[in-house]
Amino acid sequence: MSWSFLSRRRSGLSFAAVLFALLLPALAQAALPQPVEQDLGVLLDLSQKRNAPINPKDYSALVDYVMQLKGDARELVPARRYDGNGTVLRVSMKTGLARLMHYCYNPAIPNYLLFPSVLRLGGWHPGSDILTKDTKPWTHLGKQDAPVALWGQEYEVNAPDSFGGGYYRYDLNRLLIMTKHGGKNVLISISKQKDKSTVGKKAVILDDGEWSYFYSGINGLNKGLIGWADTYMYDSASVQVFVEDGPNQTTFTLFKWLRAGWTGLNVVQKDHINEGSTRYANAFKKIVESDRLPSPEELAANVRELSTMSDAELDRKISAYAIAIENIAKTSPAMNKSEFQKVVEGGKYAKILNREERIGVILVEYLKSRLGKRPLVDFPATPVTARKAS
Repeated sequence: MSWSFLSRRRSGLSFAAVLFALLLPALAQAALPQPVEQDLGVLLDLSQKRNAPINPKDYSALVDYVMQLKGDARELVPARRYDGNGTVLRVSMKTGLARLMHYCYNPAIPNYLLFPSVLRLGGWHPGSDILTKDTKPWTHLGKQDAPVALWGQEYEVNAPDSFGGGYYRYDLNRLLIMTKHGGKNVLISISKQKDKSTVGKKAVILDDGEWSYFYSGINGLNKGLIGWADTYMYDSASVQVFVEDGPNQTTFTLFKWLRAGWTGLNVVQKDHINEGSTRYANAFKKIVESDRLPSPEELAANVRELSTMSDAELDRKISAYAIAIENIAKTSPAMNKSEFQKVVEGGKYAKILNREERIGVILVEYLKSRLGKRPLVDFPATPVTARKAS
């Protein structure tokens, strides 16, 4: 900002007006009301207190708030938590809440199939309520007189973002609350990272629209001068509020915090979280709204079948996949590094993938084949059937 701008005061522009102009961008980003911040803190604490009592007062101000939200919520600025910045995102989806839960919170369907733009792998740890206590949580919607709560622990491996090009494995505490509020069905999903992640490894976005990513297995970041750094996700947390506005309409509001970097230094800004959250929401919305998406029952059945394929069949499909990745790498500027070429040349990429990673690849490529995308692995043709609304 030049001093000549401030000198315009002499031509009739007051200092107060200049100060307001300087502060306007910051003022446009609004803080959350204090009762909402308080509810967010209570819910995040409850996610780490298994079997604690759940009271509607713990979240009433938060749900009231998201029900009246309008416009682009990314301008909102939640208070920093766990020494990390946060953001808010709001999306409307043409689907009922029970149907959405049947996909997203179904132990027979891995979560990365619904969020392939931000997750490589994920699953529930043994002992989680959704595995031992209630495998069909969507059945509670509209029937409960009091909140129904499920606790558990998940693991996730993220897909690379455009900022750092790294991927990490980490564990989360998860709390699901199914309730009614103002006569509407509501799901609140809370997560809190347990410990810092494994060290970051280099990855490349090959084609984000086709959910194609390269995972090198090499420690570091795929980011210029800081590629050498040992980076970690130190902490993360989220509160997601799903409100069923009608039989085929659900509004989803995400509150997300993230702290990541190296040597204890956090380098994640609000804009970085916005970018990742937007990628997550856009892909999620397209998947659940697609008329080509298999029913939850069919998808779960195909997950079981593909997850139990023989090693020989899996080797055959992954070998074809590795060759496809090698061919993409030849035209991708981001892959023009000797360390990456050594991993993919001659189909060697298949050798660095363990069985879980291979199954993850196959499941995502299968889903791509059903949704009309370009899979890198061949699957038998399946008739397109219209989804049932719920």
